[in-house]
Amino acid sequence: MRMSNRAGLIAALVLLVLLILTPQIAPLLHLAISVCTEVLLFAIAAMAVNLLIGYTGVLPFGNAAFFGLGAYGAGLTIQFWHVKFFSSIGLGVLAALIGAFLIGPFLLRRRGIYFSLLFIAFGQVFYFLAYRFTDITGGEDGMNFARPVIEGTSFSPPDGSFYYMMLGFFVLIGILFWLLVRSPFGRSLIAIKENETRARYLGLDTDRFIFVALLISAAIEGLAGACYGLSIMFADPLQLDWHQSGNFVLMTILGGSGTIFGPFIGSLIFVIGSDILSSAIPWWQIPLGALFVVCVLGFPKGILGTILDALEKRRGGFGYEARDTLHGTVASEREIQP
Repeated sequence: MRMSNRAGLIAALVLLVLLILTPQIAPLLHLAISVCTEVLLFAIAAMAVNLLIGYTGVLPFGNAAFFGLGAYGAGLTIQFWHVKFFSSIGLGVLAALIGAFLIGPFLLRRRGIYFSLLFIAFGQVFYFLAYRFTDITGGEDGMNFARPVIEGTSFSPPDGSFYYMMLGFFVLIGILFWLLVRSPFGRSLIAIKENETRARYLGLDTDRFIFVALLISAAIEGLAGACYGLSIMFADPLQLDWHQSGNFVLMTILGGSGTIFGPFIGSLIFVIGSDILSSAIPWWQIPLGALFVVCVLGFPKGILGTILDALEKRRGGFGYEARDTLHGTVASEREIQP
């Protein structure tokens, strides 16, 4: 095993141990377990954004539409169909996938800023639908629902058990994401990001690849949204809003787009920073925004991306090899999936 891969594996194991011990550590730091759960779920949501912005090269400024569809998909099926825990999550993911199937063909007609603007517009359509259909969604006030029992039991997971379930989802999505970006499909996405015109000349149907990436991103985002709805037992239109999309993009860029662990770092800073500052001062958005400005100026490629580049310069190739584990590699022509 190469040194870089070993270092990445050790870092992942250390992070996993810390996350397992979080329910014991959080009270010492005066953090509620629900905040720690939010970190994991927002990290999953940012991972979905990372697939598009960090590996495919499109700007998903409407990805919260899938997050909100996941939350509403879980909440509405619980309220009207009385489905159980994992079924509600699955139906939330399905709702997000249906949304992606509906808007995906329209998004693929454009690239660059036009793709982003269309994405925002479609996201706002879902927002206004949730806002207007008061009898179904609760409108501006949102909708409350109980956390259902797990299939085959009479057990509705409390916050402590719920955290470990979300940790399981986080680990599973992280492993699948790592395998995806190292696969021929993932390297083809990287080739599209680097030079879409050249990828087309190599025989790639770039529209098809971007559409599949959008569906995968929607499924991950829907999972995060459904679980977040179950976490707070609430769904409201703001979960679909473009401001929420901006938060996910900010987390991704802050931690380091195009890296495996970057979304988690960005989510950790965003959620913990928001929780601490909002409980301390009423105008907490100002210092939080200043913190983001400092991080962006000090870490132009995101925190993890900048650290990897610094390691590459200091150790002569370590950072470049570490991308196999932490960052993803640039595809060669032989690695691209036709």
